[in-house]
Amino acid sequence: MDVKPHKKLIEVALPLPEINDASAYDKMPGIGPHPKGIHHWWARLPLPTARAVLFASVVDDPAEHPEKWPTEEAQNAERERLFDIIRRMMGKRLHEHPEVYAEARAEMLRHSDGELPQVLDPFSGGGSIPLEAQRLGLPTHASDLNPVAVLISRALLEIAPAWTARPPVHPARHQGSLLASSWSGVAGLAADIRHYSERVLERARGLLQPLYPTGPGNGRAVAWLWCRTVASPDPALRGVHVPLLRSLQLSTKKSGGLWVEPVVDRHKREWYFAITDKKPSIAATVGRRGGRCILSDAPIPLDYIRSEGRAGRLGIHATAVVGDGRSYIAARDWPEVPTIPENESVAMEEMPHNPFAVRPPLYGLMRFRDVFTPRQLYALTVFSDLIRESRETIRRDALAALGESDASGYADTVVTFLAFALDRCVDFNNSLCRWSPSNEKVMNTFGRPAIPMIWDFAEANILGDSVGSWKTCSEYITTCLEQAVIGTESVGRVDHTDAQESARRSRNVIVSTDPPYYNNVDYSDLSDFFYIWLRRCLIEIYPSLFSTVLTPKSQELVASPYRFSGNKRAARDHFEGGFREVFVGLKDHLDYRFPMTVYYAFKQADEDVDNDGVESATDLTTGWETLLEALIGSGFQISGTWPVRASQRWRQMSMGMNALASYIVLACRPRPTDAPQTDRRSFVAELRQELPVALRHLQQGNIAPVDFAQAAIGPGMAVYSRYGRILETNGKAMTVRAALSLINQTLTEVLTQEDDEFDTATQWALAWFDQHGFAAGTFGDAELLSKAKVTSVGGLDQAGIISARAGEVRLLRPDELPADWNPSSDRRLTTWEMTHHLLRVYFHEKAGDEATSVLLRKLGSHGEIARDLAYRLFNVCEKRKWSQEAQAYNALVLGWPEISRLAREVSQTILEQAAMFGRE
Repeated sequence: MDVKPHKKLIEVALPLPEINDASAYDKMPGIGPHPKGIHHWWARLPLPTARAVLFASVVDDPAEHPEKWPTEEAQNAERERLFDIIRRMMGKRLHEHPEVYAEARAEMLRHSDGELPQVLDPFSGGGSIPLEAQRLGLPTHASDLNPVAVLISRALLEIAPAWTARPPVHPARHQGSLLASSWSGVAGLAADIRHYSERVLERARGLLQPLYPTGPGNGRAVAWLWCRTVASPDPALRGVHVPLLRSLQLSTKKSGGLWVEPVVDRHKREWYFAITDKKPSIAATVGRRGGRCILSDAPIPLDYIRSEGRAGRLGIHATAVVGDGRSYIAARDWPEVPTIPENESVAMEEMPHNPFAVRPPLYGLMRFRDVFTPRQLYALTVFSDLIRESRETIRRDALAALGESDASGYADTVVTFLAFALDRCVDFNNSLCRWSPSNEKVMNTFGRPAIPMIWDFAEANILGDSVGSWKTCSEYITTCLEQAVIGTESVGRVDHTDAQESARRSRNVIVSTDPPYYNNVDYSDLSDFFYIWLRRCLIEIYPSLFSTVLTPKSQELVASPYRFSGNKRAARDHFEGGFREVFVGLKDHLDYRFPMTVYYAFKQADEDVDNDGVESATDLTTGWETLLEALIGSGFQISGTWPVRASQRWRQMSMGMNALASYIVLACRPRPTDAPQTDRRSFVAELRQELPVALRHLQQGNIAPVDFAQAAIGPGMAVYSRYGRILETNGKAMTVRAALSLINQTLTEVLTQEDDEFDTATQWALAWFDQHGFAAGTFGDAELLSKAKVTSVGGLDQAGIISARAGEVRLLRPDELPADWNPSSDRRLTTWEMTHHLLRVYFHEKAGDEATSVLLRKLGSHGEIARDLAYRLFNVCEKRKWSQEAQAYNALVLGWPEISRLAREVSQTILEQAAMFGRE
């Protein structure tokens, strides 16, 4: 292009703390109905992250317009105004505030010549990015290879928005309060989904009620609790099955707890379960490495359990029933379930033989039907049949209300959401669902992106009104729909195609995408769990979408070695080659005014270990490097990287661990075709020139120290990727891996050079800390170092930062510093002292933001350099692998924005009070 495009806000600065907070909240469980509840999807991008990135990709950075904002101060003020818009966009329950979207839309129009660009997400997955693009008013196009993902995105972008601002069609729509409703948004569609789901439930109860018997006193069951059994390997107990339970606890709430206890008669070789409020002598009968026989105490190796499972010899046994009011009754005291009819044609598809993500086949559960109890399988079949049959009923009702042209389409829409409700039931109604003693409820299968193996499981009452029932699942889906579509969106477009084809079809688009993360999540293997039920309900409505027996596998861009006979190199080549093809296809079709944004997930917030003790096979370092290789190799240059902390408890977690950010957001631009080449020496020289300014900007934006190295990759790779080639001393092209190593080296050099900004006592303490931490060293070494730093051991002692006793010197730990310290009366105030007193109050005493802000206010203008030292000390701790100390420095920086804000507010209050006192 002849005209160089303007730098966008995302390439310069973002209000990360607010984005982090909103994104972490968005990922939390138990926050109520949410657009993500439309249908389960794995590693779904938080909506606040998606909307912030889209907005910041469209609006210009103020520094690009010196004619409007000529000074740095004016540019910062304008940048802060844009930040305030983003902060409002981070609000909770934003579906209730369309004016926030309207404000953002108006701002974006000012930066895009009065016409918003079209957004493309070629890996739409759970639909977060296209949903937020559409809510922001951006013309939206999405695509995915996976039929389940396509249907989720279509439901959000195409299907539901087509029926906004319409009244319901069901026969009872004119009764009661329905008549007075305005039917804004999708309220009318939601009313119909509720009505027809109730009709489905009424018919299901007539068919299924005998299979869900009531118990003593005609009490209704909330859930049945089961365990798997295996024949004891003890030769004296040949053929006698014994239970496998990972936990005996039923409740943590009932007067100190309730347990299920095996009652054993070894003479008769029999056992049964009783309920007790006394903690049993054993906590479990099976663990990660196997179990023990409750009759003979013989070990039951895990390999033996697997071989018995593969031979089809695992059984199940009821342990207890949870009744209304969370009463617990031994299973033997509850009426038995009648014989259940079998349907041999349902869920016969084989489960993927993926040893990392899909565990049941290792234990002989080879088909999907094998992970459902007979009652669950029969009930889900009945519900799916009733959903299909309801299509014609809905069409007839819609015919009277909407006419011939819309009746069939509307019926298909309602049935689609009823099928989503069934899939939610599927997630809560299988033999891989745990019972939670703390929450006293059934937990869904997909607590993490894998199909686990569970020994003891909970079976929900699908006809009831507790977690896992049709009533709660269908209501949840409906309420989530009402929050997803706010009534102002246009209808988007979602294609069922792979990303390569989507890239080839695109023209003049802004791309924002959250692609598969190397081998983190095997989406197609996992989604088959839902696909088989969606296909059963909806194949007549979407024949092309459900044309295959299971979801497509071979073209999916994940680096799963099992698909390549265990060959990791072949898996990596498939992943990198596929992404190169996608990015090459996109490069020539972008709207060059805007950067492309690509997400990479560094860490999932899910559990790391399966129930049977198998760890995830994720390779994060290789995945990160491979994605960069694909991006840069296909002709893109990196113009910014931003770490987003979307873990469920990112602030609390910072107090106890140093976990990398959940996502890295890459801003990318096409590299000019005539990009020059350079050599290694010149590359390093440019890094040393450009990184200091960029790092200072990142620190001012309050990047968490633990994420600092990842954020520094942005400006570093911006230098690397602006060249067509960088030649090593041997004449070969520098690899991404080599460039990343040099960027990290330069980062350390830059941070070390900043030590000169600290006072001499702090310089000594920093150098001593690098060698000894808070451990003691010899007086001679301390004295020698003090001369080099132009200070003295005696002066350091007087400054209150060391203890010098019996020929040994050590730095005082933060918890050893005096609680009554007052900086205003300290005659030898040092940055080291300030930082560690702040650390004492905030981290060690855990006094909170407000108490720490009082101390920060007393430090006045010296405060900011204390944060700089915390960054530096984190770098030292990370290098030395001192994780406990690193956690403290990381936590202080993460808490800094709130501490600083409170300090400013206190200062302003004092000034106002002083002014008022002066007037009086």
